[in-house]
Amino acid sequence: MPAVVVSTLALLMVVASLWLDLVNDAADRDRATMGWGSLSALVGAIAVATAVPVIWRYPRHPVAWVIAATGLFWSFDGLCESWSAYGLAHTPPLPLTGFAVWIVAQVGAFLLVGLPLVLLLYPTGRLMAGRWRVVSVAVIVMACALPVLLLFAPTSALNAEEFQLPIDTGAPEVPIPGDLFVQLLTVGRVLTLLSLPLAVVVLFARQRHASGRERMQLRWLLWAAVMCLVVSGIAIVLHNGWIVTVALMLALGLTGASIAIGILDPEVRDVDALMGGTVVWASVAGTVIVLDLVLVATLDRLLGDRLDERDATLLLLLIAVTIYAPVRSRLTTVVHRLLVGRRGDRYTVVTDLAARLEESGDVRTQLPPLATAVATAFKLDYVRVEVFGHGGGTIAATYGERPRDVREVPIRYGEEEVGLLQLPARGVRSMLSKRDQALLVDIVRQAAMAVRSARLADDLQRSREQLVLAREDDRRRIRRDLHDGLGPVLGGVAMRLDAAGNALDRDPGTTRRLVAQSRQDITDALADVRRLVHGLRPPALDDLGLLAALDQQAERMSTADLAVSVAAEDLPPLSAAVEVAAYRIASEALTNAARHAGARHAAVRLAGSPGSLLVEIGDDGAGIGPDVVAGVGLRSIRERAEELGGRTEIVCPPAGGTRVRAWLPVTVDPEEHR
Repeated sequence: MPAVVVSTLALLMVVASLWLDLVNDAADRDRATMGWGSLSALVGAIAVATAVPVIWRYPRHPVAWVIAATGLFWSFDGLCESWSAYGLAHTPPLPLTGFAVWIVAQVGAFLLVGLPLVLLLYPTGRLMAGRWRVVSVAVIVMACALPVLLLFAPTSALNAEEFQLPIDTGAPEVPIPGDLFVQLLTVGRVLTLLSLPLAVVVLFARQRHASGRERMQLRWLLWAAVMCLVVSGIAIVLHNGWIVTVALMLALGLTGASIAIGILDPEVRDVDALMGGTVVWASVAGTVIVLDLVLVATLDRLLGDRLDERDATLLLLLIAVTIYAPVRSRLTTVVHRLLVGRRGDRYTVVTDLAARLEESGDVRTQLPPLATAVATAFKLDYVRVEVFGHGGGTIAATYGERPRDVREVPIRYGEEEVGLLQLPARGVRSMLSKRDQALLVDIVRQAAMAVRSARLADDLQRSREQLVLAREDDRRRIRRDLHDGLGPVLGGVAMRLDAAGNALDRDPGTTRRLVAQSRQDITDALADVRRLVHGLRPPALDDLGLLAALDQQAERMSTADLAVSVAAEDLPPLSAAVEVAAYRIASEALTNAARHAGARHAAVRLAGSPGSLLVEIGDDGAGIGPDVVAGVGLRSIRERAEELGGRTEIVCPPAGGTRVRAWLPVTVDPEEHR
């Protein structure tokens, strides 16, 4: 409802003012020193039209109401101007003519307050906090200085200031000498003129402290300022009264529309692309105009009257068309790179990043090119890339100096967060449109894949080192067991057999005793050999196979208090390493269920799927408490799966018990199963 009322009032004032202007003739307007008031009324209506959509959605938004009030007053000022000319054309002047002249001559200056007030309130509708609030209030007071003085200015002061009133308005006057009031008007004029640049300073301060949506809203106002400069330049070059009026209307409409877009939906368009296009078109137009002027002057000097107007026009058009495309293309590239970097060329950015990453080896050498690529693409002064290493460590590379406020973008590979990307949180170039966010996603995806590949390479190298160390540990253990255990036993057996041979004829009893001891030592040595062999690979796997070996282990673990079952589904061909890992994981989990969980039932399930083997062990025991630290058994289960590139999951369901799952990759070597 408020939007309808405001727009209706503005429209009625435009229509009334236009009717009065059409009734008045030029002599009436000149005699009243008044112009076409309908033009001012139309300017006000344009301002109201830009505020109506905001009022419609946000009926109490202060910025919209300041614009609407300014527009309504502007339309009213235009109506008063038209009525002044119409009323003064009659003798005696019509009623309210003095009031209308007073509005135009003395009250209309309050229109100067609207723009600074909008700049101070946009986009939130509130003045800035802290010391900037004091500055904002001072700007409002300065903007009101000249309008307030004009409101009570004596007629002598107005006449001295060339405000020739065609009629006595009867307005109240301050009893101050005219000369002194003229000086006060000069001070007021200076203060009011200074209020606008100070309001712009406050606006820049707001932009520096803004973030997110508010910064995007402020960039729309910046685009409007660029457009106003372009329109003003056109008006100055053409220097025509009507064109100046149209330029004023266009500038006001663009500013109001930009403010409305900034409040309602600042992401409706890529404002960076819009600003870049505006600068490009303005630069191209200016370049063509300057070249045309230079060319006209040169041709006139060289050829004089030998080149008629038609030929000169054709030549200028030909030159303009010839230089337009290359100038526009070059300026587009330069302006966009100056404003927002290379973010508009997604293909080139991603391709360059891929090439830089290919030239790098490990994570440490990949991070600096990544930080440089992001900074170059978005023309940022600061970029930091962090990659999470093993054991809680972090590897990082930084481009530029860190600002006070930064934003963090996670680098993810699948569901895993592998690092962070830090960008400035403030500044025009730090704002990301939807297209910019899509480009950043592409860059982060490339980075995530590179980081993931580098981490996998590091993991592979670390696994190889661990395998070598484990193999050397096994060799040392076997050597120690053979040297310290089996070697002395066999040496003792040999000595006893020699002694038995020497005592064979003279003491058969001693011989039998020595042979019996030797036999026992050999039996113990065979047990040690079996233990060593079982540590390398359980013999049951070779004798029975994985499933039967687990059945045998289940029978061995089953007691009167614990029942163990084994089941298998669609087992694929398995490598020796996977069989050993599955057997060890199941055995360790069953041992934990029997020793620590107090379970009555335990079940082992093997299930094959494309590319992996699932080993699942569940029991109905006490489960694992939240404060229980993982022991050797659980760590062994996890390490055996990770050695093969698999993963584990240990959970305690709400119903009770423990469920251990291990996914082991199935990679079968054909040579291994011939």
